[in-house]
Amino acid sequence: MTSYTINQKFRAAPAGQAAAPCGDRMLKVAEMFGIGLDESYEVVLYDNLPIDVRPGDVVFVTGPSGSGKSVLLQGLVEAIREVHGAGARIVDLAAVGAGEALRSVQRPVIDLMAGPLEPALRLLSAAGLADAFLLLRTPQELSDGQRWRLRLALALDALVGSSPVNTRVCDGLNVLVADEFCSTLDRLCARAVAYRVRRFATSQAVTVLAASAHDDIAEDLAPDVLVIKHEGRGIEVLYADPSRAEAKP
Repeated sequence: MTSYTINQKFRAAPAGQAAAPCGDRMLKVAEMFGIGLDESYEVVLYDNLPIDVRPGDVVFVTGPSGSGKSVLLQGLVEAIREVHGAGARIVDLAAVGAGEALRSVQRPVIDLMAGPLEPALRLLSAAGLADAFLLLRTPQELSDGQRWRLRLALALDALVGSSPVNTRVCDGLNVLVADEFCSTLDRLCARAVAYRVRRFATSQAVTVLAASAHDDIAEDLAPDVLVIKHEGRGIEVLYADPSRAEAKP
């Protein structure tokens, strides 16, 4: 058992501290909501929140946009690095083929995967790219959703293969970090990909840290740890194994 403690607090400086003078509307809004414009204040998102994450777990963080899901995901990554140090890979999907880098590649999809053909096909299938015609196209010929799935396949390849993508390491864990997980896919495809990633995580003992405002994938992703972030400081941490709810830092 490894229980990580998440603390995320921010010092916020009201706009009244800036050089520009406060306008009438700013003063009225501050008065309505009880915000002092002559002092800084602290915003607390997570206060000593324990989360039990074990190798091979799928952790799914969901909640409204802007509620702090990304902050929690990054807090978990930092806690893993602090506790474990070096030793295993952490691959952040956001850093794999980001921006226009993937669009400029002129090789077909199947040639982008490291290792022998059959394992490469299994990884592509795990990311929802099982169509033979897609595998023969270049990344720029794919749709946005197909390119996202290709990036997912490359990230999985980096964890169990030898693709040269940006990785960070921590001891004893292979971790996939996927913010906005499946958010850009049509919802039927998103559920299919979530199901395949769950199977991949189980078979390869890969720890998945995923976040999305779309909770319709939760059933197919079948997370071991489900974190529901409400607006403000409200949060629920649910475990597929109820005995883990008593995990202590």
